[in-house]
Amino acid sequence: MNKIITWTPELSVGVAEIDEQHKEFISIMADFYSALDENKVQLELEDILERLIEYADFHFTTEENYFDKFDYEFKEEHKQKHSELRKKALDFQEKFKKEGAVIALGFLAFLTEWLMDHLETEDQKYTKCFHDHGLF
Repeated sequence: MNKIITWTPELSVGVAEIDEQHKEFISIMADFYSALDENKVQLELEDILERLIEYADFHFTTEENYFDKFDYEFKEEHKQKHSELRKKALDFQEKFKKEGAVIALGFLAFLTEWLMDHLETEDQKYTKCFHDHGLF
């Protein structure tokens, strides 16, 4: 199974710190896909899933701190999208522990679609604000 999302310049928000975090998030997703493809044991899959959730939380916190610092116009809407994904990811994690890898591809397909949409639309909206405050 190949990596579902490949980083392209079009996904960049023009802020090095955040672009690097997006790349790392995509890389962890690829690790999860690979582990599923290689039929890794449940415990290894759970560890990768935990990394994915923790990294998403770390990344969302980074963005949200800048939203607050720069008083980003759409910060509440964007934070709500993050909150919704956090909840879905935690719900999936609990379900995954009970049901196993059989449900993982559905979640990863959802996450891939969500992330692509988020990178291509939602995250692009804050680029001007961040640049206006000197963050590149």
